[in-house]
Amino acid sequence: MFFSPQSAITCYDERMPRLSKKRLISAEARTLGDRAFAAITAVEGIVLSADSRHRLAIMQSRNLSPQEQRAEIIRAYTKAKPRR
Repeated sequence: MFFSPQSAITCYDERMPRLSKKRLISAEARTLGDRAFAAITAVEGIVLSADSRHRLAIMQSRNLSPQEQRAEIIRAYTKAKPRR
């Protein structure tokens, strides 16, 4: 059987929805929760330091917004480090 480009064009049904270039999944839908992130980091062998675990516990108890949590983490890692 011979395939021609014209037959491919004619078999398309105009009622079929066309794909758009916009994102089909929102950024919120792709955000990982705590449990999923913990599972991924466990597989990768990433472990939080004692300071990080303590900071995370404090942030969770204070019910900070995601923006406030990011600000706390940035503040913790941009503090002046003691020189050796």
